[in-house]
Amino acid sequence: MDPQVVVDKKSEEPDLKRQKLEEEEEEDCEEMSSYSESTCSFDSEDERLVEEEYQRSGYYDFDTTKQRRLVFCYPVIFEDSDVAHKPETDGDLVHRLSKIALQKYNDDKLENLELVRAVKANRKYGAGFIFYITFEAKDANSHTDPITFQAAVRYLRGIETVYRVHPKPLLDSTK
Repeated sequence: MDPQVVVDKKSEEPDLKRQKLEEEEEEDCEEMSSYSESTCSFDSEDERLVEEEYQRSGYYDFDTTKQRRLVFCYPVIFEDSDVAHKPETDGDLVHRLSKIALQKYNDDKLENLELVRAVKANRKYGAGFIFYITFEAKDANSHTDPITFQAAVRYLRGIETVYRVHPKPLLDSTK
């Protein structure tokens, strides 16, 4: 007896979402081709914008809207699962990495801080992903205001490495 073969036939009706995406892709390709012959090229203006934003903010508070064709880092959308493995979200992953970074800080400085919340994060590729996280923590034994921290943590599928973790420097108001 032959196994039954099921053939899934696509509807003859046009898929409007797919059609719209294809049109947007064509427009993007046309727009990119007008920049230069290579879709991956960037110019000195791209470099200047990225360098200026990096000097202003570093990786932690890098405004990714300042990037054009030179992509420097990516914002982490807490609700997505671009890096995390479902059912975990990227926000869950950033929260977990924040806890690991804070534990390292507590161990190194003999503190007893607890994580309040992860505020924001950017990521870039580097032997996995390097997360530049801004989070808040407070002393577990007092009612003081939370302290804002920054941490650089590498994540490579189950291997987390804290490169640095420190209180966020205060902005110099004299500048």
